[in-house]
Amino acid sequence: MQQHIEFETTTFQHTVRIPDTIPDGVSVRIVLSFDDTPINQARDNDHWKNLLGTMPNVGNDDDFTRPIDYGREQTWDI
Repeated sequence: MQQHIEFETTTFQHTVRIPDTIPDGVSVRIVLSFDDTPINQARDNDHWKNLLGTMPNVGNDDDFTRPIDYGREQTWDI
């Protein structure tokens, strides 16, 4: 009996993982259909920069500083 499934996946190191429901040792015929427009990594990075740039100001450095704490005070009888 011939079965057909369709699924979407993303390549990783030139490898495509097939679903776990396909048992080992079964002959498969693979047809690749893909969009030849490359993913623009720089555009993704700009998206994150713009998103971070729109965050409200949550304080300045003085709000996050604290006095240096060296632990408890010690005295020496020398």
